Amino acid sequence: MAARERHPDEASQQQEPVDQRASFAAGSAPEPEAEPVAQAGREEAQATLARYLRLAADFENYKRRTRQELADRAQYANEELLRRLLPILDNFRRALDHTPADLDPGWLEGIKLVARQFEATLAAQGLTPIPALGEKFDPTQHEAIARHETEEEEEGTIVEEMQPGYRLHDRVLRPTLVKVAQPPALNS
Repeated sequence: MAARERHPDEASQQQEPVDQRASFAAGSAPEPEAEPVAQAGREEAQATLARYLRLAADFENYKRRTRQELADRAQYANEELLRRLLPILDNFRRALDHTPADLDPGWLEGIKLVARQFEATLAAQGLTPIPALGEKFDPTQHEAIARHETEEEEEGTIVEEMQPGYRLHDRVLRPTLVKVAQPPALNS
């Protein structure tokens, strides 16, 4: 089929579509009932957008919190096991500190090697000892179980470590049991 040619008079008779937005912008007023409906629609759209933005922010916070919890869980997964191994380590050290003099030196050296290997394995899991001797008493890391009256040490200085304390990464797993210096009491 061939396209029909239009006569110039026919083209002028066709009506062009009217853009209502353009006529509104040109100054003609919208219908009186349409304005409150349009305002209500804009308010509802703004409320929906605000609700969406809050939900999106809440979801991002949830994802961040979940990632952090998973990282913490992985980092501290062995906490209970390490807590149960600490008394064994303490007893191992006590046994080595009180070895009889008549033991075979080669056997004793082998036991010391096993103790160092055990300590290295615990350290590889993130376990580190809490320094105490000569340090200032810190109640977040130390537990004072005795006082020692002395003028030689500054008040609050740890003068003896009764039981070693340990930290797992940045958490105190077990506080160090210590004896703390204090000035002598005045005898009146």
